[in-house]
Amino acid sequence: MTSAGAADLVRSPGARLYTERTGQGPALVLVPGGGGDAAMYGDVVRPLAERFTVITFDRRGNSRSPLDDESGPVGVAEQAADVVAVLDHHGIDRAFVFGSSGGAIITLELLAAHESRLLGAVVHEPPLVQVLPGGPEQRQLDELRRIADTEGPLRAFTAFAAMTMPTPPRSLQTRPGRVLLAAMMRVVLALGRMSRRVTGREPGGTQRLLGNAGILFRRELPAFCYEYEPDLAALRSVSVPWRPATGQDSVGRLYHRPAHVLGETLGIPCVEFPGGHTAYQQHPQAFAHRLTEILDQLHR
Repeated sequence: MTSAGAADLVRSPGARLYTERTGQGPALVLVPGGGGDAAMYGDVVRPLAERFTVITFDRRGNSRSPLDDESGPVGVAEQAADVVAVLDHHGIDRAFVFGSSGGAIITLELLAAHESRLLGAVVHEPPLVQVLPGGPEQRQLDELRRIADTEGPLRAFTAFAAMTMPTPPRSLQTRPGRVLLAAMMRVVLALGRMSRRVTGREPGGTQRLLGNAGILFRRELPAFCYEYEPDLAALRSVSVPWRPATGQDSVGRLYHRPAHVLGETLGIPCVEFPGGHTAYQQHPQAFAHRLTEILDQLHR
């Protein structure tokens, strides 16, 4: 399998999925987290493509992957089936899958429901507070949902961004700061809409990500972190090699302990990456090296 960075639209029930394919070798699908799209892995595609056919995509309802009906399903099961649709479109029987954050929850569902399509998987920092009922992680997530419900998705987006940063600025952690930053985001979105009308071009990466805030907090957050329950019985019976994973700088964050608890529950060792929740952006070369190392171990 070879590609020179080809982009394509893939049909999946209820959505059209924007995909990019680069490199050669065993297939590796990178599943973006909440609010993200294919561009969030942009810094690691090239080093990974030296060993793998790397496929990235915008998840349904996000960025360049429109839903046929804006009220259509965006749950975990549908998004796992979207990965299968991407593999089918590219004529790929089995692939490695890496998913981070919300993408990690999708990867768990792939393991439970579509094991036969996988060579192996890495489940990086899934915010599975369901496995930690009543814990501080659940309270952090509840606060994020409260901000989204009472202050709006853009202000929740700033609070969410703070949760992913090693040392978040105070402006992201206070209500006045959220008000100011959300106002700036609305200006960026308005400029993006104006540019699209004038030039006909799709908005840039920042504008796309801000535009995903609504679906992230109004629909995906409840579907992924409140309604979804991982199928532990199915995961116990999976024969495909996989690993939960966390970043060495993520200790104490709401997405750190769930991976370890899940691994302990299932008897699967948890592996470590450099950096934090967005290691693929903070340390792309080190991240690509570590992911390649883990996939090689799984393959052996």
